[in-house]
Amino acid sequence: MKLAFSTLGCPEWEIDQIIDAARASGYDGVELRHYKGSLDLPKVLGAFPGGVNEFRRRFARAGIEICCLDSSVVLSGAESSISDGEQMIELALGLGAPYVRVFGGEVPAGESRGECLKRAGEKLSRMGKRAAQRGKRVILETHDAFSVGREVAELLEAAGEEGTGALWDLHHPVKQGEPPEETARLIGDRTYHTHVKDSGSDGSYTLLGEGNVPLKDLVAELHAVGYRGYLCLEWEKAWHPELAGPEVVFPQAARYLSDLLAKLGVPRG
Repeated sequence: MKLAFSTLGCPEWEIDQIIDAARASGYDGVELRHYKGSLDLPKVLGAFPGGVNEFRRRFARAGIEICCLDSSVVLSGAESSISDGEQMIELALGLGAPYVRVFGGEVPAGESRGECLKRAGEKLSRMGKRAAQRGKRVILETHDAFSVGREVAELLEAAGEEGTGALWDLHHPVKQGEPPEETARLIGDRTYHTHVKDSGSDGSYTLLGEGNVPLKDLVAELHAVGYRGYLCLEWEKAWHPELAGPEVVFPQAARYLSDLLAKLGVPRG
């Protein structure tokens, strides 16, 4: 497995800071959510000197992969979000990122779960087919009304396999009471990317290994189902400014995850 961090943890940083931090702590990749304080990645990266191609080249020269793009698309929301997702698929093509993350969202008031599932599945199917045409994949995060393996599996079944998959946020299913082995059974073979975080019994985020999320068990389950992708630290600094800064958290997470992989006998890379 490989290690990455999301720029959600360093929302104001520019490219040199991101690359330097990744190289200094031994990360293999970076997931893009924020850049220079903006969530509008197509706009802000389009304005980068030399454009998207130069942004990609800067990471490539540093030996750091752009491993995922995080969209704000909510499948249960307005139809207009699909055009935002299509724009992110095109950006992923320009950056060489294999995946675009989407959310299932909540079930709208007055709508049954079945109705929501059907509509969200149709949207995910359309996005997945467009992504597949470009050699990319749209991945559904375990989040909101689709936080556990059973719910994600239902939506992926409704969407079909073409260009779709799961992003297993290791935190959310266990906080909903789903054992790691159950999540792995339900979506392990459809998981292409992960988010890693830890928290205490009150739900507040902690450094990795200082909370009660069973990270060792989760990574062991991923390894058992043949997962070879990224363990991506998602440190929610952008949403919780009181959290410790990336200069503290990124090195700690890299050390923790590297040690954990070594203890489990899971190869890097």
